[in-house]
Amino acid sequence: MEIKKSTGVVVPLGGLRTETSGFIGEYTSLPEFAEFCKMAGLSIIQLLPVLDTGTHSSPYSSLSAFALHPIFINMEDIPGFERCMSHNPSCRAEYDKLKELSAAPRFDYEKIRTLKESILRSIYFSMMNTDESSIREYGPGYSLFVEQNAEWLKPYCVFKNLKDKYNQASWKEWSREDVGLSGEEILGRWYDERLKDKHRFYAWEQYCAHIQLSGAAEKVRAMGVKLKCDLPILLNDDSCDVWATPSLFSQKCRAGSPPDGDNPKGQNWGFPVYDWAAQEKDGFSWWKMRLSQAARYFDAYRLDHIPGFFRFWGVPEGDRTAEFGIHLPYSSISAATLEKYGFSKERIRWLKEPHIPTEDFFRRTGDFDKAHAILSVFCERIGYEELWLFKCDFKSELDIRAVSLSGFGLDEQIQRELTELLCAWWHNRTLIEVKKGMFVPSAKFGETRAWNSLDQGEKDALLSLFRENAEKEELKWGKQAETIFSALIPSTKMVPCGEDLGVVIKEMPRVMEKFGILGLKVIRWCRKWSEPGQPYEKFADYRKLSLVTTSVHDSSTLRQWWETEKDSVGAFCRSFLGGDEDCWKSFDSVIAEKVLSACASTRGVWLVNPLQDWLYLDDSLYLPDSSAERVNIPGTVSEFNWTWRMPVTVSALRSNESLVGKIRTIAESHDK
Repeated sequence: MEIKKSTGVVVPLGGLRTETSGFIGEYTSLPEFAEFCKMAGLSIIQLLPVLDTGTHSSPYSSLSAFALHPIFINMEDIPGFERCMSHNPSCRAEYDKLKELSAAPRFDYEKIRTLKESILRSIYFSMMNTDESSIREYGPGYSLFVEQNAEWLKPYCVFKNLKDKYNQASWKEWSREDVGLSGEEILGRWYDERLKDKHRFYAWEQYCAHIQLSGAAEKVRAMGVKLKCDLPILLNDDSCDVWATPSLFSQKCRAGSPPDGDNPKGQNWGFPVYDWAAQEKDGFSWWKMRLSQAARYFDAYRLDHIPGFFRFWGVPEGDRTAEFGIHLPYSSISAATLEKYGFSKERIRWLKEPHIPTEDFFRRTGDFDKAHAILSVFCERIGYEELWLFKCDFKSELDIRAVSLSGFGLDEQIQRELTELLCAWWHNRTLIEVKKGMFVPSAKFGETRAWNSLDQGEKDALLSLFRENAEKEELKWGKQAETIFSALIPSTKMVPCGEDLGVVIKEMPRVMEKFGILGLKVIRWCRKWSEPGQPYEKFADYRKLSLVTTSVHDSSTLRQWWETEKDSVGAFCRSFLGGDEDCWKSFDSVIAEKVLSACASTRGVWLVNPLQDWLYLDDSLYLPDSSAERVNIPGTVSEFNWTWRMPVTVSALRSNESLVGKIRTIAESHDK
């Protein structure tokens, strides 16, 4: 597939501000925004995910891999809106409350979600109670939509109704009767006449969202502008898909990232990991359906965290940290191989099982007998030695934390310290036994007690085995990704892109090139980190199949980066702008134009910058504090995150001839 050089913009849909969608951007806001883009020479609009996230404002924590978010429905565009407003005073009052939010600098996610949900219910039931509604407004289009999308839509509607029944609690907290339902049992709920109206409401919401987004997409496409979606690879554990189709996922572990310098215990994201082997058996039909659904509206898609298609860091169910995780798929080392390299069965046990010394617990309790008593709850003593092995009953960190130490006469602080000590020992293994007699090295093997007790010959032997095993794993990961992409990429005509930041997998560049997947290049992070001065990579050296950008939703904006990361900015100036660095210290529209113009010289086929960074070409559009222009601050949960809005309306941007002209000049420079 030949991909033309193009320039575009990234924007969260809710961030669009129009005259008709004053309080939050909506599906119907897209054509007007596309008109501005066309005027400015921008031919790609990349949206953050628009899937239903329920009570969570993060678009990367969806309740469904398919359902569109009702919060983006334009209620005025629904045929029954006016009738409901004129006949239902409370509904009119709720709508007035929504309009009062139009002037807010950021949108109030929860308030808007709650009010819209209530108003949409009122519109729906007003229509259902009108004799002609089923023919004119509910009619054949809805019925066809339900049948065409039945595989995901009906379970979603049942799930949403149960979420409402349990006041939005996670499905893992529901009564047993509503968990572990088979596909037939879920359909039985859908067809239950007593629940008909409740389920149909959620289907009608999805129908309205579909009509509006598909209509908007058609208008945008007619202007010659591409719409690009963002598909989060991972799903919230509390999602319809995990509840209704658990066979798609591994039930033994959660996704995360391995320990590193910034995160010595790794990261446990809590998201379920896909069972790729199980999905392969039916030709990855669920993923194909997911892409097919996206292709109804979008011309391109971004696969969030593309390394996950090669391998996941699987954290055992029940562990808080990710120290004890392993790569999935893995390559393992057999006990027979270890024995061949001179490791006896006893030595292998020393490497795979923590040998806990009594001394550690005596130092904290001050009582030898009490230390023995506590250890005997969790461990078996090795003969008469002062060493202990965990009992077979303990399968995870969670099992350790579930045991109370309150009966040993210790204060709470000492109890907590002992629990943490036991958990630390739980992870203190040089080898992890993935299957009986099969092992992989632990992520922090070099810090374990067993490793540090080995002589140099033993260490060298293990390191040799570990390197050989790692090479086998890399090949496995490449093969897995090729198998998945062979099925998925040809299944639609959408242009595939992948978020490939921060992870080094040798096979990844080759596989992405083979399947024509665009990689992501965030300019400020594209540096030769191992060279003196850490110079920036030359724009001419970028991989052609790259989507290049100045910022991402999890980073600072171009302006905040310029103000707060002087070393990085200085290196950028030396690489691309030249002259005295003092000339570049104060950020304004002149600097923004120079930076964006320089970035336009990239070899990367697509240059797609956040809307905030494009707006910096006009000083009047700056907020007083650059930090207020961010979309998200990773590692935090607040009402600030994911609620950014444009500082002016789209119509104001369209009439801003200077801004439009500057963007168009930069876009033409890149696209030539």
